[in-house]
Amino acid sequence: MKGTIIKSLFNNHLKQQLHTDNWQHKDHLIYSEIASGLLKGFCFNSSSFDKDKFELTAFVMPLYTPKNYLALSFGDMLPDPDKRQWWDYNENQVEPLSQQLATIMNQAEKKFLSRINNATDFYKYYRSDKKNTFRYFEAVAYSLAYSGSKKADEELKNLLAYIRKKEDLSIPLVSQTYNNTERLFWSDDRKAVLNEWELYTRTALKV
Repeated sequence: MKGTIIKSLFNNHLKQQLHTDNWQHKDHLIYSEIASGLLKGFCFNSSSFDKDKFELTAFVMPLYTPKNYLALSFGDMLPDPDKRQWWDYNENQVEPLSQQLATIMNQAEKKFLSRINNATDFYKYYRSDKKNTFRYFEAVAYSLAYSGSKKADEELKNLLAYIRKKEDLSIPLVSQTYNNTERLFWSDDRKAVLNEWELYTRTALKV
């Protein structure tokens, strides 16, 4: 589904039906005002095989974990009312579609997005999942550092040990995360480092 269609859906229908009024639109994203280093919102992922089909995902992305792409690891896919993965866009059924979307999005905002408003919230929500992948662990540990918690030292050390034990440091992505974590661990001003990475990610995503 084209970004222009999403923009039209948002401006002419969804904007009036969503319960909170701080939503913004950009390309395939509808996101709330960025605060506390978190990008939160909804991604309309178009199908590569059918221009009228799309997936809808509610997500939270910590911008202080440096990325040059939109990461949807921390999110929930929102199926259509018939529990199907792919939603269908029909230009003759825009109003009922927007009502369905608004209902699902409002539910996700209440049950998921509204529960994660800062780095501490993110840490608490996802800390039990940190050993799923080193990317999860990275986001959890950096969130604790961003919050200024005294427990950040231990979490960052645990992340370094986890990567050494579980991952292949010859892989560039892994070694970059390891090096970033070491830099953060030894920094005298962790917030400055995390703010630098947040700016990098925001610049890459143009948000």
